[in-house]
Amino acid sequence: MTPGLEAQLMDACRILFPTAEINREFLCYIQPDGLKNAYRNRAWECHPDAVGGESDRVRRTELFRRSVEAYKLLSDYLKKRKPTIHLRPANSPRPAFPQVKTIGRVEGEQYYEGSLPSIELKIGLYLYYSGVVSYQAVVRALMWQRDLRPPLGDFACKWGWLREDDVAAILRATHIVGSFGERAIAMGLLSQSQLNIILLHQRSMQQPIGRYFVLNSLVSEPGLRHHLRELTRHNRLVRESRL
Repeated sequence: MTPGLEAQLMDACRILFPTAEINREFLCYIQPDGLKNAYRNRAWECHPDAVGGESDRVRRTELFRRSVEAYKLLSDYLKKRKPTIHLRPANSPRPAFPQVKTIGRVEGEQYYEGSLPSIELKIGLYLYYSGVVSYQAVVRALMWQRDLRPPLGDFACKWGWLREDDVAAILRATHIVGSFGERAIAMGLLSQSQLNIILLHQRSMQQPIGRYFVLNSLVSEPGLRHHLRELTRHNRLVRESRL
């Protein structure tokens, strides 16, 4: 890591963890869940529709922008960071891993039977290619996650980037091919940078897709944790095979 990148990461940590003592050790041991929680808290503290005057709104908007950039920088760093290995003492007992419970298949749905593809996967497709859940279950999980995701227009209105009649106009503009955000850009109502900020904030608040499979008894909680570990291992091997 270059000194310049380390300084940027330290500054990003100071934005999202204002009360923490930021040093190299903090940077080495920060975890994705802790980062996401810190970003959520910071975003709610400073998002533009919080109580305050117009001058305070400008300050909050700038702090919100910096928080989004800090979260993106640290997220990219954590994705590339090598995992910390904790060695187990030679005479210590082996940890007891929970037994993975197998849930029965749903009759009439399509299950995959074959080897895992040699590509990086996300948890939904990994469970499908592992034969754990059906293709239909993955589609339902994606729809569930999408339905629980806060609408882009809600954020844009709260932050003063769109008005309610703007949202209605975007929804009516079915002649413009693309998503809500793409339509808003084509109509000149949002900039690309504004859309990027909203999308990042929206993704940080959505439910993890693995939760759907647990809630619907398609995989047990210990089973999901087991498959997440195996997914991490699979994706690492795929990346190493490209080197």
